[in-house]
Amino acid sequence: MNTRLAALREAMTAHQIDAYIIPNTDAHQSEYIAEHYQSMTWLSGFTGSNGTIVVTQDFAGLWTDGRYYLQATQQLEGSGIKMMKLEVQINPEYLLWIADNLSENATVAMDGRLFSVTKYNNMQRLFSKKALQIKTDIDLIEAIWTDRPAVPATDVFEHEVKYAGKTRQEKIAAIREKMTEKEAQNYLITALDEVCWLLNIRGRDVDFNPVTYSFVVVNMQATHLFIDKNKLSAELRTTLKADGVQLHDYNAIANELGKLAGTNIFISASQTSIYLKNALPETCTIKTGASIAEYLKAIKNETEQEWLRQVMVKDGVAMVRFLKWIEDNIGKTKITELSASDKLHELRAAGDLFFGDSFPAISGYKGNGAIIHYRVTPESDTELHPNGIYLIDSGGQYLDGTTDITRTLTLGEPTEEQRKIYTLVLKGHIGLAMLKFPEGTRGMLLDVMARQPLWQHGLNYRHGTGHGVGYFMNVHEGPQRIGPGMGGGYKVGMAAGMYSSNEPGFYKEGEFGMRIENLIIAQKAEKTDYGQFLYFETITLCPLENKLVDVSLLTSAERDWYNAYHQEVFEKLAPKLAANEAEWLKGKCAAI
Repeated sequence: MNTRLAALREAMTAHQIDAYIIPNTDAHQSEYIAEHYQSMTWLSGFTGSNGTIVVTQDFAGLWTDGRYYLQATQQLEGSGIKMMKLEVQINPEYLLWIADNLSENATVAMDGRLFSVTKYNNMQRLFSKKALQIKTDIDLIEAIWTDRPAVPATDVFEHEVKYAGKTRQEKIAAIREKMTEKEAQNYLITALDEVCWLLNIRGRDVDFNPVTYSFVVVNMQATHLFIDKNKLSAELRTTLKADGVQLHDYNAIANELGKLAGTNIFISASQTSIYLKNALPETCTIKTGASIAEYLKAIKNETEQEWLRQVMVKDGVAMVRFLKWIEDNIGKTKITELSASDKLHELRAAGDLFFGDSFPAISGYKGNGAIIHYRVTPESDTELHPNGIYLIDSGGQYLDGTTDITRTLTLGEPTEEQRKIYTLVLKGHIGLAMLKFPEGTRGMLLDVMARQPLWQHGLNYRHGTGHGVGYFMNVHEGPQRIGPGMGGGYKVGMAAGMYSSNEPGFYKEGEFGMRIENLIIAQKAEKTDYGQFLYFETITLCPLENKLVDVSLLTSAERDWYNAYHQEVFEKLAPKLAANEAEWLKGKCAAI
């Protein structure tokens, strides 16, 4: 790592650069990225999903949020790069550091393909105080990463309309309707999941996310797909063309945007790179706003919702078999964090229409579970014993839906502290699950319900309470988020059909982590003089950990919810289980 950092500094000197910024994203502003774009990890060794590196000649720092404080401290050791704590998850605090620490007229550089228009505008505003010069056309990594993997080119396949619920023609028509409202002649879509949603296609370019590297430009005459054409079968090419989709080379996007002189184009400033914005002619009028496709994609149609309810049954069956396997074998057979997550993958893979895991499982025993986004490796792999707390956060990708679930288990007799903490987390989870609220309520307001029981005891957790979830798509998607932030997805109003997670937690460094996560769909309740009200339908099906519940801390309403949830879990899963498995589940779902 030190050798790589030294090579970067040599390149900075050659280009007369005072500070170089390396984000953890790709040319589509993605959260999960192909290895080709993992420059942050290559330079630092840090494998978290959120991080930004700033390098000067005498300093190198990596900014990340509270989910990764412990992980980053461990992985950055000896790298020459200091871990810098982000106080607010989505704030660009590294820009403040640059503005405070660089001298006037210093030069800051980056690869503009990896920075959105929004981030660039923030830079300009903050850097203007010291007249810092910004260069967005310098990729220093390409020259020094000599064995850099290529941009992936995996095959693309069609996501059948029987699963998607709407044809690509219907989705394109909905996009054009919104474009007309915004008086937009062209609409640039850069987010990979939005492209795949729109065209009912999927790929394998990014681990765990069934997407393909591509761009789309929609106008009133045609839909233009920019993609490596070798990814498409002759049959799929014909189908796309029949639906008005014109094919272009992936790398032709900037050149084609340059042909839009005298027209207007709608873009999402937070998803479009400054590189692509700069490719537009000066006579092209740029309209910005929240992504049209992102919002439409977030509202799951009735077909998608019904498939999701069905996918939760087979995912729940896999989870029940996994939990029973743990209980039957702990202390008798060697089980480690890795072997446990491998077993869960095996059980999920036995289900119909399984495509793969939806993210790397977080399989954390005792202190490892306190690392919020812990990723077990052969070096960190820890054996489970019949004592202590075990956290397993995992999910599956199926052709008919995406799952994400966290369960916390006690492998022995829990302490009073552990039972109290788990119950406080449970109360927060139930509080959000039972909530009824006006349509359009923002995620930062909903978040309070999940944290309040912990707050009453002076406790908290350093991650959001809920994120949007894709439909056979990225396990994290926007625009909605439930959390304490003041910007971004936290300000998006909840709408009927939005599919999200409900996952409060608590983490005691070096000892244990606890999190309870189910997936929820916002549904319409009654409409009154005060507007349309919503509630959350919990669709995840898996028993909770009775041994960790202190019933004396629950209200009667919370206990009723808990028992009703377990009754539903048993009724829906038992018919799909063997007799001994159903009997085991019956005990786990007994009323408390």
